[in-house]
Amino acid sequence: MRLLFLALLIANGFYPICTLAQTDEFNIRLFAGDDTEVPSTPTLISATPVAASQINLTWSTSTDNWIFGGYVLWRDGSPIATTTETIYSDTGLSPDTLYFYNVYTFDAAGNYSSSSNVLTATTTPLPPVSTSTPNASSSVDTTATKTILLREFSLAPNDTGASILWTTNIPSRFTLRWGRTEAYTDGYIVNETYASRQTTELQNLEPGSIYYYELIGYSPAGVETKLKRGQFATVDEADDSTPQNVEKLRAEVIGEDVILRYELPAGFKDARVRIVRSHLGFPVGLVDGAIIYEGTADKFTDGSALRTHGTQYYTVFLIGVNGAVSSGAVVIANRFSFSGSEEEDVSSSDPNDLSAGQTMPEILVPLLDYEDIGVIQRDRIYSFLSERINLSPESPFIVRIYKDALPPHLKSIIITLSDPTDQRRKYSFLLRLDKFGMAYEAAIAPLSVLGTSRLQVEIYDFESLVVGRYQTQLNFVSGLEADQPVIFPDALVKPFKIGGVLLGSLFVILLSGWLVMVWRRRHTEDKL
Repeated sequence: MRLLFLALLIANGFYPICTLAQTDEFNIRLFAGDDTEVPSTPTLISATPVAASQINLTWSTSTDNWIFGGYVLWRDGSPIATTTETIYSDTGLSPDTLYFYNVYTFDAAGNYSSSSNVLTATTTPLPPVSTSTPNASSSVDTTATKTILLREFSLAPNDTGASILWTTNIPSRFTLRWGRTEAYTDGYIVNETYASRQTTELQNLEPGSIYYYELIGYSPAGVETKLKRGQFATVDEADDSTPQNVEKLRAEVIGEDVILRYELPAGFKDARVRIVRSHLGFPVGLVDGAIIYEGTADKFTDGSALRTHGTQYYTVFLIGVNGAVSSGAVVIANRFSFSGSEEEDVSSSDPNDLSAGQTMPEILVPLLDYEDIGVIQRDRIYSFLSERINLSPESPFIVRIYKDALPPHLKSIIITLSDPTDQRRKYSFLLRLDKFGMAYEAAIAPLSVLGTSRLQVEIYDFESLVVGRYQTQLNFVSGLEADQPVIFPDALVKPFKIGGVLLGSLFVILLSGWLVMVWRRRHTEDKL
């Protein structure tokens, strides 16, 4: 019998389930199980040579009775990769060489399936060095001899970078160069994997600047083709604030289809929405997964999304007219959750879970101090240690964690906000690193309702397990819009600066003179 123990231990009594009060007790959650059932055996579907150095492999999806772990791909009797995907590109191979492949599945308890079937594939030979002009009438039409053609290309700039996506008629690798001039001296990206669909991102560019780029593709035969040359302008740095996310994102599962609904925040009706999907975890960037929609609609149906993978993770990004991108609203859809109206309680037995019917063991360790998690609205700054967090329901607010307070290796940070009018409704958002690389932030649109909400912060590691969970209470109250700031004596003169003349100081001087005159007059009358 194999027991699986996943435990949490939070030191110093900071166990964020009910209160933030300190205690001398340790809270321990222990997960134990008797999982001896092996996952189902996958079937190796294809092993396709695409170049002299690369073979692409695909296999069927496996299932497990509890928590699926992943796949181990073997080549010639040795493991070469561990992945949760059902596709893999084996690169760095020798030309004109025969390879044998098989795949295993494992679960979280360490149970391994039996081996799949074995497939063989031979890499293509290196193309011969030809000194003559190819015969145009030749009937040979292989991938290696085809010319690379650009079928689709899109470039979306923002203030500090650009997201680029393109497709080609045959698998190809690429080199991308860019710069302020057509010498392309600012940087380059080299990708050695052959694929028909490629994505990449340029980062750390200057706002409001012109950049030139050159995209070069290489066929499996090594033929170089200049696919695209052009220029683009990064967006002017009009606003340093974090853009707001879409509101009230929810997913409805009907059979294998997923219907996503959301609302655009006020003032962002001209903004674009991009929906990115992945079965591995929440996409954290504009090209970190399959781009399934981009437009201005407030509803999208992802047909047959759950046919191959029982669980899909969605991130909805809001792209403003200035190119700024929100941190991303997130939601999970899985095949086992049932459909229902918003009034139905579709939460799982774990109230902190993001999806209905999905439970996940977690190991919680103290990663942050509560004072490291900030909630900011206009001039009001709170932390999770604040005795009471009062916010206006009519203004957006930001949740911020500075990068230095976090561990160096993490997968994602997700915040979940309960609806003040119905605690069963929960909306989740990613915290993304700001453009200065200083803090992880998410901007939340105004809720426009009064009441109490629970704000939860969860930190995920690269195995998609929750390794830190923190929560506090938010109070959305009226009257904060009319709050007057505290005025200090040295701030009295600031409103009176006109044309470089400090009228406030003059007012103080005149007032002091008048007080002196009054004192002298009274002093003289007393003597008389």
